[in-house]
Amino acid sequence: MKRLYETLLEYPEKGYYPAHMPGHKGNISGGFLREALRYDITEIDGFDNLHDAKGIIRESEEYAAYLYGSSETHFLVGGSTLGVLSAVFGTAGPGDKVIIARNCHRSVYNAVCEGRLECRYVYPEYMEGPGFVGEIRPDLIEEAVNRDPDAGVVVITSPTYEGVCSDISAIAGICHRYNKILIVDAAHGAHFGFCDTLPASAVRQGADIVIHSVHKTLPAPTQTALIHINGSLVNRDSIRRKLKIYQSSSPSYLLMAGIDMCMSLIGDNGKELFEAFGYRLNKLDKGLKELKCLKHLSRELLISEEGLYDHDPGKLIISTVGTGITGRDLYDILRNEYAIQPEMAAETYCLMILTLMDEQEGFDRVENAIKCIDEKLFAADNKRKGNNNNSDTVCRLYAKRAKQIITAYKAFEGSRQDIEAADAKGLISADYISLYPPGIPLLVPGEEITAEHIEGIEEAMRSKLNVQGITKDGRIGIVAGNTGEDRWERFFI
Repeated sequence: MKRLYETLLEYPEKGYYPAHMPGHKGNISGGFLREALRYDITEIDGFDNLHDAKGIIRESEEYAAYLYGSSETHFLVGGSTLGVLSAVFGTAGPGDKVIIARNCHRSVYNAVCEGRLECRYVYPEYMEGPGFVGEIRPDLIEEAVNRDPDAGVVVITSPTYEGVCSDISAIAGICHRYNKILIVDAAHGAHFGFCDTLPASAVRQGADIVIHSVHKTLPAPTQTALIHINGSLVNRDSIRRKLKIYQSSSPSYLLMAGIDMCMSLIGDNGKELFEAFGYRLNKLDKGLKELKCLKHLSRELLISEEGLYDHDPGKLIISTVGTGITGRDLYDILRNEYAIQPEMAAETYCLMILTLMDEQEGFDRVENAIKCIDEKLFAADNKRKGNNNNSDTVCRLYAKRAKQIITAYKAFEGSRQDIEAADAKGLISADYISLYPPGIPLLVPGEEITAEHIEGIEEAMRSKLNVQGITKDGRIGIVAGNTGEDRWERFFI
């Protein structure tokens, strides 16, 4: 069949004058966008319509569904956030109860809040060794659905930002036994299932709705994503309606062509590309076993020593525990001294993302930089100085059971007051507070602010981590009027 990106590539050569949108008319005088905008069109003849796909876009979506093993797949040009919002809004309505993993992305919480849903949490466990939270165990899901049998939807994230995978097959079995819809935010797992080196795909493991950010780990433009729908529990018309509401009525053909080209690459050359990727990952893993101070938190280590169900080896996580430097320090050294831009930093580790498009030269450059830094640490004997113990009070908060005083949407509807963090203990948060990345809330609106929250937020700021949801001068928003002995009596809980 003729691919969408191939048809788009041919269009400028046909000589049509663009008496239609967009307004730039492909006539930008200079700059790097000049060539790209020649192909930036709207819904003209021969190019189908994303919101009523019957031709070339539908064929491209069906091909993506075939590759992933989904019964229905839709292109998203608003990122995985769009897919998450559509999935949650399409399966639950105001007042409904949903079960979500506490370490879900902010987009899930936004859906819960804007949808005026009642939220119940399942919590991952904090792993002392790696310094981040682990998987969502199937038994926790079973406990949750038994505790709240009226909750119709379960939402979890797998893999997490750190590449931690839950047993989706077992969780899906539990959800379906109790007639619950399972939504998996697999934004970081679009590359799963295409070779033995990588974990299995949530789509083939039985989840009802799976959202993938193809741009995160596959060769596609930023903001491109997919939503897959399977099984008979989901009202598919409802999901399609939500996609039409939340997705732009003028979707970018450049982005859609980017998804289509990515799917074509996987279909035509995926086997060879993923085999080469697996080889490079294995070679890197062997090379980093020689580290003396820093520690590579490899897939093998996390499964064998920490008992994880599975892990994405493309998430290169280097632990700094006991080295005398923090994860942010390592991040800065890689960036400033070796011209390597990592993905994110936490207090006890630095994370980089490797994909099938990283060539051996890139792998070697990363490996050599890490080894060089490790040698310098060893020579300086920083490991024995003990000038920091890398206590990660922040990531521990993702596993801490929160006390929800009022629902998130009620907290948003209340009046807000910004106060010093030290004075916020025992009061109600009026905003989401999170590190970005990974975009997981440490505090959700309506939750009680504890001493641990305050300590974690202050430590994150001292560590130069990107804390969102606080003011520029470090103040925390609380629900106004929420002071004094009667502070809880002012709200209907």
